[in-house]
Amino acid sequence: MTRRLLGFCFILGIASASEVRAQTDGGTLTSERRLAVVDSIVKALNRRYVFPDTAAKMDADLRARAARGEFDAVADPATFARLLTTDLQALSHDKHLRVRMGGPDRPGGGHPSGPSDGQTGAFGRTERLAGDIAYVEVLSFGFPPEAVADETSRVMSAAADAKALIIDLRANGGGSPFTVALIASYVFGAKPVLLNSLYFRPANRTDDFYTEPGVSGKKFGPAKPVFVLTSARTFSGAEEFAYDLQTQKRATIVGETTGGGANPGGPVPLPYGLTLFVPTGRAINPITKTNWEGVGVKPDVAVAADSALDVAHRLARQAVTASAARGH
Repeated sequence: MTRRLLGFCFILGIASASEVRAQTDGGTLTSERRLAVVDSIVKALNRRYVFPDTAAKMDADLRARAARGEFDAVADPATFARLLTTDLQALSHDKHLRVRMGGPDRPGGGHPSGPSDGQTGAFGRTERLAGDIAYVEVLSFGFPPEAVADETSRVMSAAADAKALIIDLRANGGGSPFTVALIASYVFGAKPVLLNSLYFRPANRTDDFYTEPGVSGKKFGPAKPVFVLTSARTFSGAEEFAYDLQTQKRATIVGETTGGGANPGGPVPLPYGLTLFVPTGRAINPITKTNWEGVGVKPDVAVAADSALDVAHRLARQAVTASAARGH
């Protein structure tokens, strides 16, 4: 697949030089400073937000609130950021759209290069459970695939000969769709599978994300049982992984309904030490033609997150027993 430079909560965007200059030291917010922040927000939304009509409504709403004096008592930047986020999300119902203190960070966690021992933090606990069930915890997709390729090969190859696989996304906040596709490739076969597409408004472009037929190391493959654990904290790119496998009927999702953030985007620096995350695109699943925005990924087996591993382990052992009885 072509690795273009995308903006995503699942991937960081690249801010322009003028936007970088717009980010200045924080401090007490005067009326003029608050208006400057609001003006920067609505300009960014009108240029970039994936749904132009909604951007226009947020523009009108924020300016009207400012004109009515609803922000006059807010002098603290962090408080202002929280208030703006509440207002923007109330109108857009978009959980990726937010204002925060500080500069752009890397949603989904992690540093792109990883430490020298080859452990990036993308993966957590791995083990072989009773009944020859492999357990793999994926903590973050927030690294470019080239940074985690060796670690992914090592972890997934170690699980390849298990009779069933449990992938734990309960603490995963998202990351890159390229890395989602890389890790997902290990539970599919030699034929490329279209997992997801992302439409980006600024470029008026749609990018497709396929599984990779050839990967480093061994694949778990397309036939043996896979279970994916979710929680209410599972978000963004981690939701995509669960939704992709669920809609492809490649995995059983066990746990809680996920957070409900499907619109990719990137950070825009604002004045006075604030940053706006602007969703610039939307996910389009090839099977459902929609995504999990606002509703989350609904599990096939709904249980409390704390119980999900035990339940999935029991289901995995049952699936292995049933497969053996059929002579598979």
